[in-house]
Amino acid sequence: MSPAVSSPRGTVALGVAMAWSWLAALALLLVLLVLQPAHAAVPGDDAPPAAQPPRPLALPSLQQQVLANGLTVVSAPRHGAPLVSLSLLVRAGAEADPSGRAGSAAMTAALLGKGALRQGRVVSATELARQAEALGGALESGSGWRASSLTMTVTTPRADAALALMADVLRHPLLASDELERARAQTLDGLKLAMGDPAQVAALVLRRAYWGDTTYGTVAPPAAVQRIRRADVLQFHARWYRPERTVLIVAGDLTPEQAGAMAQRLLGDWRVSTPAPAAPPAARSASIAAPLVLIDMPGSGQSGVAVAAPFIASDLADLAANGAAGGQQRRIALVANAVLGGGYSARLNQEIRIKRGLSYGAGSTAEAHPGAGMFSASAQTNHPTAAQVLQILRDEVTGLADHPPGADELAARQATLVGSFARRLETNSGLASLVQAQLIQGRPLDELDRYAQDVLAVTPQQVSDFARAHWSAGRLRAVIAGDLGAAGDSLKTLGDGTLRLTMTELDLEQPGLRRRR
Repeated sequence: MSPAVSSPRGTVALGVAMAWSWLAALALLLVLLVLQPAHAAVPGDDAPPAAQPPRPLALPSLQQQVLANGLTVVSAPRHGAPLVSLSLLVRAGAEADPSGRAGSAAMTAALLGKGALRQGRVVSATELARQAEALGGALESGSGWRASSLTMTVTTPRADAALALMADVLRHPLLASDELERARAQTLDGLKLAMGDPAQVAALVLRRAYWGDTTYGTVAPPAAVQRIRRADVLQFHARWYRPERTVLIVAGDLTPEQAGAMAQRLLGDWRVSTPAPAAPPAARSASIAAPLVLIDMPGSGQSGVAVAAPFIASDLADLAANGAAGGQQRRIALVANAVLGGGYSARLNQEIRIKRGLSYGAGSTAEAHPGAGMFSASAQTNHPTAAQVLQILRDEVTGLADHPPGADELAARQATLVGSFARRLETNSGLASLVQAQLIQGRPLDELDRYAQDVLAVTPQQVSDFARAHWSAGRLRAVIAGDLGAAGDSLKTLGDGTLRLTMTELDLEQPGLRRRR
């Protein structure tokens, strides 16, 4: 017989048969895998670790001592790692800016690390940075309300040298003219960007609209920054950088005795002969008459929407009127703020982003000063929906009085506050920042020990009562900054009493926000 010869049709049939055979084998394998007994996932390996019981917050014992020259030393000893965070806090900031010289405190702080006298020798900004880097840290400075500061984190053996560097920078900065001009140019560049951003314009205008022509309503627009001269920063430094207004915070691997001895050795000889300045006045709000300010920014991509309302003061005298202990009343205020804008699942973001898709995010912040405070809620949105977003912000703020948080909602917001506090405690620098914030607020340091329990003790009714006492419709001030033309007729629904300004008409230094002609 002649050998068989396969035809193309036979080859195809054979290929199809082999394919079906392969699929059948794969199916059988899958069935066998499914029928095999399941193995428990290993936590931390092929499954998330199992939840652990809550751990108590480990806050070290905080100790204070005052040197003969009035400088305060706060020690927060923690010996888990050979690291120390050092902070020199001067209790003076933007509230101490001279009239017509807004931005002096910030400019002074910015120039601290830009050159100093060390052992009678002029050391440039570059050399200061190199010296800090050689110690294994970075010298950072900043300024805010009621505070200007220098900070460094180094290993324990280098703490003495780091504080020596910081002491020279704080006490003997050059505040040189060329560095001032460089810092001015950088600040003006930043302001140029800010004044083109509707969200930042709304925030600046909101501060002026809520606080009015008072200390905490002051902002530093480009014109104010242009006016600052070297004499202004020299005067600010001479007036406010004094030992009795300075606190050294030492957090980490040093005992209180070691911290005190180091402070005495490097800062104990600091003396100032001039009389101490009077403390800046307590905060008060003097809101402008218009409940809503519209800022026209043609061509802007979106609209910034912001609402301000009263917040609690930081001093006990004002808190006593609320019928609760000062520390606990402050915690109630913080929880109320968190319910509205303290996270992705908080009410503002729920209503504006998650439910309606009107913004990428909405939230709130709060600031407390001696005498008064300010709560602010904000979001960015498309121009035609700015009025809708504003109405939601207003409704959520005022509506908290009649719609207190449920148990689960409150627990979630309390968890965010306590969790954030706990995370800051994980590092020496975070611990130092908590101490610094407490000092800036003028609050007792032992309140930090009770923070978590005070937050967790807040009830839905207390949140509701706080909102009813502080967040009524008549006390709100609001701003929309964006392309008002692109918003169309939607803005007509916002009611009477609206102040409308173009960017060329806006003057952040005028009480009524309108540029003088």
